[in-house]
This record gives sequence, C-alpha cells and structure tokens, in this order.
Amino acid sequence: MKSVALKIVSSAKIYAKEKIEDLEDKRLVPKMMMRRRLTRNAKVMLYLSDKCGFTGGKIVYGTCFSELEETAKIANAVLEKRLLSPTSFQNSVYNTAPSYFSIINNDEDEIITVSTGMKTSLEALKTAALQALVSKQRVLCICAECINIKNIQDINRCTSYLESGVAVVLEIAKNSEGAVAVENQKTRGIIDSLQDLMSVAKMHESGKDKILVEL
Repeated sequence: MKSVALKIVSSAKIYAKEKIEDLEDKRLVPKMMMRRRLTRNAKVMLYLSDKCGFTGGKIVYGTCFSELEETAKIANAVLEKRLLSPTSFQNSVYNTAPSYFSIINNDEDEIITVSTGMKTSLEALKTAALQALVSKQRVLCICAECINIKNIQDINRCTSYLESGVAVVLEIAKNSEGAVAVENQKTRGIIDSLQDLMSVAKMHESGKDKILVEL
C-alpha cells in the first residue's frame, strides 16, 4: 500500500448544535440574488474555504447526507402534490456546494465529490492526497453535513451537531521527514462522516503540519 506525505497548508472547522449563526455570507457573497440561492452546505463551504485562504484550485468535496434540506422540500412537495421548486431541484445534488463555490470564485478547476457513508471524510482525504500527487498542486479537501430539518431529532442518532464542516488545504510534502500517520482524535458529538478530516484539522492546530495518508 502506497503512502503519500502531505503538508497541511491551512485548516478550519465549525459546528453548532442546531444552526451556525454567522457564516459571513453577506461579506462572502455580496450579490443578494446569488446569496438567497445558497444552501446551508454551500454557505459552510464558502466560510471554511475563506478561513483556509482558498479562493480557487482543485477541490475534493465530501458529504454523506448531501443537501438534506432541499431533498426534504422536494419529498414534501411530492407528498402534498405541490409543484416542485426549480431551485430546490437544482440544489438537491451532491456537488451543489462546490458548484456554487466555483461560480462565485470564477474557479474553473476540477471538482471531485465523494460520498461513502460514515467513511466519507477518510475517502475524501485519500482522494485529495491522490489528486495532489498527480497534479502537483494544492487541493482543498472539505466535508460538510447540514441536517437541521423539521423533525430531525425524531430520527437523529448519529450526531449532536446538526450543522458541521471541516476543511484542509493540502499539498505534496517536499520530503516525508517528520510526517506522521493521521491520528484518531475523535471530536465528541460530531458525525462519523467528518471525524477523519476533523482529526487532520486538529493535528494542524496542534502544530503537526505533515501527515502520511495511505492510498
């Protein structure tokens, strides 16, 4: 199995029990019409990428539940025999968040979307490592879950935080000296689909900026 040594250039994370209060979307997206179309996942992505100082380039985006709010709107419309909202339909796909990022930042680079259940952030990290290895460029690896919909607490058994996200900017390390394996630094209450990338962000915060990722 091949291991890739990566340098963590920057990282950011955010989460809230119900709704993240300030994602600075008015600053990040001045145009009101565009801002009104954004999903919660898209707002989280724009916020985290800004905190990482990433405005364009290759992106690997991961999410387990995708655009749950928009999907629920569609399901309710079908159930109640109402017309489907074109915006909800457009916003219901897995790559909605990075697509808005690319539009707002005029980013024409490659986007890869990953969804592998509760292992999503681990597979997104591996994909980002491979992307950095092949392209020799910096890669934004970002994962988000926003599941704050009506009656979610009746079925939620997987997280204490209904909105959460984490991002890291990675590049190939010049050498593997000092690189360490990704530590299992569980963040209590966070959904498992984000835990692996959360561990990478926490390692970066503690001063460990070089990691080994097994492909």
